[in-house]
Amino acid sequence: MDSRKAHLDFLVEGYTMQLFLEQILPRLLPADTSFDVFNLGGKSEFLKKVPKRLRGHANWLPTNPTHRVVLVVDSDTDDCAEFRENLVAAVRKAELNVASHTAKQDGQVLPRIAVEMLEAWYFGDPHALEQAYGSAFKNMSQKRGLREPDAIRDPARRLENLLSSVPKHKGGLKKIELTTDIAPHIDVENNSSPSFQRFRDGVRFLTTQIQECHAS
Repeated sequence: MDSRKAHLDFLVEGYTMQLFLEQILPRLLPADTSFDVFNLGGKSEFLKKVPKRLRGHANWLPTNPTHRVVLVVDSDTDDCAEFRENLVAAVRKAELNVASHTAKQDGQVLPRIAVEMLEAWYFGDPHALEQAYGSAFKNMSQKRGLREPDAIRDPARRLENLLSSVPKHKGGLKKIELTTDIAPHIDVENNSSPSFQRFRDGVRFLTTQIQECHAS
């Protein structure tokens, strides 16, 4: 890896989030920014592994101004604000600084949460769903209960019901196939999920901070 170029490590919950990010990040990041996505397992495993991974990064990250870390995990039914504070506490316990796009605060680690889960980000781009699964999804964002992606309770279950007529999903939602079908069509600039927007804008804020640091 060229130490002069920006690089982001994404520590994520689950294989489907890894697949999703590997698809969309080339469309979201500057061309000269490299990245790696590391799947830390399910949510409980993710939360157990993150502190150790952060402590490992703390050994070298503060002296590497072109490298940042992004944590990505589902909120599920957890209170989002409280859950984020737990992630922030883990970052600070590792003696690393938390990055904040809204506060314009540079830091080595950016915590990001999918509300309630990755599937809400799919609902945020109904055009991607339409491209993957047909015109039945064309006006989906206008349907009652689906207008606000992050407010949908159990979005994976909602998608399972909506896709029950699709042959590959008839026996239950196949999350890996779902991700590989939808992710190539995601428009990173036009997604109505607020948590996706925070993820996108936060990641871009990190790359801007790296560029400014390198320029100075």
